[in-house]
Amino acid sequence: MMINNKVITPGLPDCCFIQGEAPMTKEEVRALTLTKLRLTEDSTVLDIGAGTGSITVECALLAKKGRVYAVEKNPQALELIKKNCDKFKLTNVQVIAGEAPSCLSDFPQVDRIVIGGSGGNLQEMVGTARKLLKPGGILVLNAILLETAYLGLQALKKEGFIQEDIISVSVARGRKLGGKTALKPLNPVFIMWGSKEEKGEKA
Repeated sequence: MMINNKVITPGLPDCCFIQGEAPMTKEEVRALTLTKLRLTEDSTVLDIGAGTGSITVECALLAKKGRVYAVEKNPQALELIKKNCDKFKLTNVQVIAGEAPSCLSDFPQVDRIVIGGSGGNLQEMVGTARKLLKPGGILVLNAILLETAYLGLQALKKEGFIQEDIISVSVARGRKLGGKTALKPLNPVFIMWGSKEEKGEKA
C-alpha cells in the first residue's frame, strides 16, 4: 500500500514502509509517539536509533518546512531509512551514520528529539539530548523493557526535564481465525517524555 504524500495523519499503516530486518515502531505506537512530540510544520527533529526510518518519515511529512535528522549505526537500517525516504519523496531528511551520542558532539540544537534505541547508554543519551534541545524543546523515549522504562524516567528527572511522564501502550490487532475475528496482542511499549525548561523557567 502507498499512501498519498498529502496525507499527514500520524500512524501511517506499517505496510507503507520497506521493513527489512531492522526494528520498526508499529503504527499505533508511532501515532502516539508523534502526538507526544507536539510537532509544528517548521520543527527540527532528531531521531536517534531511527531503525527503518518510519518515525523519521512521519516527522518529515508533518514538519514539512522543518528538518529531520535520522541517526543510525546499523548499515542495513541506514539503507532502509534512505529507501523509505525515497519512497515518500522526502527532501527534508538528513541521514547520519554513527553511534549516538558520540556522533552528536558538534550537532546544532533542535526543537524535538525522539530516542528509539539507546544501546545501553540511556543516561548519557538523555543528558546529550538535553544539551541539544532548544529551550522549550521536547524529548520522547520509547522502550519495551520495564528496566529501560525505569532508567528512562530516572534519567529525565536527573537531567532536569520538566513535565516528565510515562504511558504504557498495549495494542491488540484483529486477525482472522476460523472465519471469525480474534485479537492478537503486540508487545507492550512504554512512551516517556519531558520538556526542557524555557529561559527563566525553573526545572
